[in-house]
Amino acid sequence: YREGLLDESVEQSRDEAADAARRATGKKCAALGLNRSQIAFIEASRLSAISNMCMVFERVCGARLGKRWCSAYEEWLASAGTSLLPVAETSRLYLVRKLEKAGANEDDAVRMSHQMTAKANDCAQRVEVAKTKAHSDVQIDVQVDNGGAILAFGKVAVRINKDHFEKLRRMYELHSMISERDFHLATFAMVCRYDAAQGGQFRFAGGHHTALHGEVFDVLRDAFGVSCELFASPLNARWPTFCSKHWDVDHAFGSLGDYSEFHPSSGAFEVNPPFEEELVLDMAAHLTTCLKRASDANKSLTFVVITPHWPNRPCWEAMAKSGFCTRVAVVPVREHGYFEGAQHRKKSRYRMSSSDTSLLFLQTNFAGEPTDEKLRMIRDAFRPKPNAKSK
Repeated sequence: YREGLLDESVEQSRDEAADAARRATGKKCAALGLNRSQIAFIEASRLSAISNMCMVFERVCGARLGKRWCSAYEEWLASAGTSLLPVAETSRLYLVRKLEKAGANEDDAVRMSHQMTAKANDCAQRVEVAKTKAHSDVQIDVQVDNGGAILAFGKVAVRINKDHFEKLRRMYELHSMISERDFHLATFAMVCRYDAAQGGQFRFAGGHHTALHGEVFDVLRDAFGVSCELFASPLNARWPTFCSKHWDVDHAFGSLGDYSEFHPSSGAFEVNPPFEEELVLDMAAHLTTCLKRASDANKSLTFVVITPHWPNRPCWEAMAKSGFCTRVAVVPVREHGYFEGAQHRKKSRYRMSSSDTSLLFLQTNFAGEPTDEKLRMIRDAFRPKPNAKSK
């Protein structure tokens, strides 16, 4: 097992597809016309607004959604994309479906969804106002102790465990190092975004951001040559190069951008998406396009896809029945665990899995075979940690 949160012993992905994605994401960031100070100001406002909205969500929807209201809030935020501000009709309808599935009648579900959409619009307006007020002299107050670091701007503060703080510093050095102040601004902004995505400052879910154990990544690297993730963040990425949803705050730490704009034609990649069926179905189509292109070019391309074991669901079946699927393995629920979604701030980093997990190997004919021995190594690496917490 390679110690530490970041494995730098792999060569960074420097092929044509990675370089193209890196350049495109850099151009998109530049096109925003914002410096690090302004971005930090805006992300502080976003986190504050979403934290406030979380309390409203609990009051309006909590009784109906029960103990899982926190996860439902996280999912509703995610339906809005990178902004995390679910103002669109598609997000409102998503919440209606969630509430009805939890037992709400149609009238109550519609009423609650309209209440929350109105609150989301208020939050979006706060963020828009922040964009007009954002300035270039933001100073982040940094307090470091043996437990980690607290980064604060005004009344907004984020905490990062010591190991994660040092990991972020190293990733920033590899990709963007300009000054210590810039590092603090970029780190504050990025952690604000992810804390917002996981529910805000007062309630944290994080279940949709879990990551594999380091040992699993090591097996994938040694057995299949994997050195890049298609769904990661600077906080949970194992390697210096990765794809991520929140590219605007992640690019400074090595993000290639969103997976959907990355088109590899060779190599091997770990794919552990948020467990949302519509997203997984879109992802399956994207991976198939990449595999067809690689196959036509007689190149080796492997995607190791990790999802819940979802037989009979269209998104899972699209991969399992694909002509590129060389093997499907199932890891029983009690035989594996994950890194916590909020690992960067929790004392306990590990959690038990809440369902059986599938590993689907999508490969061209030129890729290495997922043998029984390789699968045994993966299963062993997946085993839950002694201090793993139940969901």
